[in-house]
Amino acid sequence: MSHILCHKLYQSREMMYRIAAMQPVDIDPSTIKKPRRRNVRISDDPQSVAARLRRERISERIRVLQRLVPGGTKMDTASMLDEAIRYVKFLKRQVQELQASPQSQAVHSSSSSAMGAPPPPVLEFGFDEQGAHHPVH
Repeated sequence: MSHILCHKLYQSREMMYRIAAMQPVDIDPSTIKKPRRRNVRISDDPQSVAARLRRERISERIRVLQRLVPGGTKMDTASMLDEAIRYVKFLKRQVQELQASPQSQAVHSSSSSAMGAPPPPVLEFGFDEQGAHHPVH
């Protein structure tokens, strides 16, 4: 019985991931609202300032990741990070399946052999200082 339940859960998560993978990923960090601070005294000690800026950058990245992960905005941070790991693994499997598919092999071999060009590079993504993600060269 539990095996059937796990399989159904896996299927529903897979469907949710497939839908989410079709969504645009251009998330502008400036559109993500920062939480409001209460009336607290903010230290001007350089070490405290550096630590606060680091925490703010981490929080901003977490908010961006929450918007990229299916259902991420409805979870606590630890659960969302677990879900992000599963989602990235799912996306990696999708890329591997697409690269291994006969259609993909035929397109790559005909276009690269016809033009004498190597296969296209694998893209990696990173964040710039403003938090926008972009391909890493």
